[in-house]
Amino acid sequence: MANHPTQPVHAQAAIADIEARIDTLTTAAKQGPSGLEQVIKALKEESEPVQRAAYLLLRNRTELEVRKALQDYNPYRFFKCIRTMGGHSSRIYSVAISPNGRLVASGSNDNTIKLWNLETGEELGILSGHSDWVDSVAFSPDGRFLASGSGDATLKLWTIHEENSPKIASLKQTLTGHSRWVTSVTFSPDSQLLVSGSKDNTIKLWNIETGEEIRTLEGHYDWVYSVAFSPDGKQLVSGGDSTVKLWNLETGEELQTFTGHRDWVYSVAFSPDGQQIASGSEDGTIKLWSVSDHQAIATLTGHTGGVNAVTFSLEGRLLISASADDTVKLWNVETGKIPEDSALKILRGHGEWVSSLAIAPDGRQLISGSGDRTLKVWSLETGEELRTLGGDAEWVDSVVFTPDGQMVGSGSGADTAKWNLHSGEELRSLSGISSWVEDIAVSPDGSRVASGSEDGLVKIWSLNSGVLAILLSGHSEGVWSVTFSPDSKLLASGSGDETIKIWNLQTGKEIRTLRGHSYRVDAVAMHPKLPILASGSADETIKLWNLDTGVEISTLEGHSDAVSSVLFSPDGESLASSSMDGTIKLWNWNTGEELGTLEGHSDAVNSISFSPTGKTIASGCEDGTIKLWNLLTCEERGTLSAHSEPVNSVAFSRDGYQLASGSADSTLKIWHLRTGKEFRMFSGHSNWVNAVAFSPSSSHFIVSGSADGTVKVWGVE
Repeated sequence: MANHPTQPVHAQAAIADIEARIDTLTTAAKQGPSGLEQVIKALKEESEPVQRAAYLLLRNRTELEVRKALQDYNPYRFFKCIRTMGGHSSRIYSVAISPNGRLVASGSNDNTIKLWNLETGEELGILSGHSDWVDSVAFSPDGRFLASGSGDATLKLWTIHEENSPKIASLKQTLTGHSRWVTSVTFSPDSQLLVSGSKDNTIKLWNIETGEEIRTLEGHYDWVYSVAFSPDGKQLVSGGDSTVKLWNLETGEELQTFTGHRDWVYSVAFSPDGQQIASGSEDGTIKLWSVSDHQAIATLTGHTGGVNAVTFSLEGRLLISASADDTVKLWNVETGKIPEDSALKILRGHGEWVSSLAIAPDGRQLISGSGDRTLKVWSLETGEELRTLGGDAEWVDSVVFTPDGQMVGSGSGADTAKWNLHSGEELRSLSGISSWVEDIAVSPDGSRVASGSEDGLVKIWSLNSGVLAILLSGHSEGVWSVTFSPDSKLLASGSGDETIKIWNLQTGKEIRTLRGHSYRVDAVAMHPKLPILASGSADETIKLWNLDTGVEISTLEGHSDAVSSVLFSPDGESLASSSMDGTIKLWNWNTGEELGTLEGHSDAVNSISFSPTGKTIASGCEDGTIKLWNLLTCEERGTLSAHSEPVNSVAFSRDGYQLASGSADSTLKIWHLRTGKEFRMFSGHSNWVNAVAFSPSSSHFIVSGSADGTVKVWGVE
């Protein structure tokens, strides 16, 4: 097994023991009944990695004893959000968190700065005054001030008021002096100085109290991209053009110019002891420089793209770099090489260039921000990707932890993001949706996810990779419902424009439009065996259509309010519908006969789901409850109550042991149907969860669609 030089000996031993036990289980799973029994017992292991390994080994097995063991096991304890498909509408270039960890400031291309409550996400105020993009923001270490740098060539200094003040912040002063874009701002450790770097090739030092320019540092022959204070606050390092410069802040003297990079220097950083400087360049290299003797120490090569960010680990033994080659690399500062005897080598997972890095206050976790619109959280002890934060519509420019290490904020071309690092984890994020998600569907072959949204678009995604494969446009109003054909080759979408569209997913073209409803189409469902489509509408009717010809077969009437959901039974013999009138109706779709009405909800029924056997229906209600119905007797079997807001969607797992529910309380819950108890709650969405679905080919993925404009995929990988 590989050594782990950055870990204590006891930690290495623990990791070795877990790896050995997992290897033993893997071998046992191939050795017949006795080995299988050993793996089943491991489901009750105290070690979470071992228990998770046992679950992964068993989840596809068909033996009776395995299925029985999994009936009472909670597989969803290991589920995390493995990707988010979504996006935001505004572009943010920089973000900063106040020293007390309570405020987030974000600078945007709308020329404003927004202040947010980090804990609740509430927008507290907007700071206006810049006439161009706000490219950089920073709080003073003492928490008294916020600085902003803009494309209008100015800096603004804002006073942060007390929490109970009617106004969260006010403009203290506008600092003028730069002739071009202000690219970076940072405060000195003692909060006495503000330093700015600019595309006018200069660095300026400002007095915080008076707002006066103390001096201008000139020497760079082109744009200054990055500035950083030494730990003692006496020196400054700047990167720009193709050089790195070291400055004496007391005198303004340029102490040294480090040359050797062949292209732009994008990032500079001091080591924790202040003895070394690291610089990352567009030329794909990282260079280490000695502060005391002003000499080059090493050149680190290995990236195949520009180096956008560099930072030292807290103890100073590792240097971490982020690159346009989509990777993060960890370097041994002493050898200048990627440690070959450590798990900390190359961190892969981002789909585009990695632009920014931040180390958690405890030094154990690393966050990387990327052009793939995600933030990834990595363990610096093992190199393991722990989770992904984000789903922004544009690139992530900066990441920063709160002082207590519990929250992280990101700055991007989207909106400010905040995440609790111990709940609602996300492991992968992709973007693409910018509007309220009304409905989702997973293809029967388990390969794709379809989403319908308020902007009238239908998007088809790869379930495994999260890549947006097809964009379907044609509806003139929001898409309220989507469903796949049994062979996964067709998709039907119902819209507020009163039509249903049938799409060929092999060509991405519309086949035909079905017209007949007199109000929005809230629900569509495909027959499991025949070319028949059912649609439910706010006009209180259900229509049956011939998919091959587009001809309306029949209309079912009986509900007294909008039809919210329609669904064929698994055997295709009957049809169920739910309505805002608070009832669920069962139909013989072929004859149009109403077979029965399920009554018991106290409010509108938003969603229904058949169990795999077709003997049970689950219904989600506006009153926040879920009811289970016995279809043989048409009697209520039980009520599940835990959501605090309306239940918008329900879905059975493939094996029928669990039920997923999505609610206006922004959560997704998994229920154990044998006990009626909540198994797991996922709280990664920031608005209503409108749709939930299990992957049909297995229960390894759960997909959720939300009013926050995202589709999230949850599972174990």
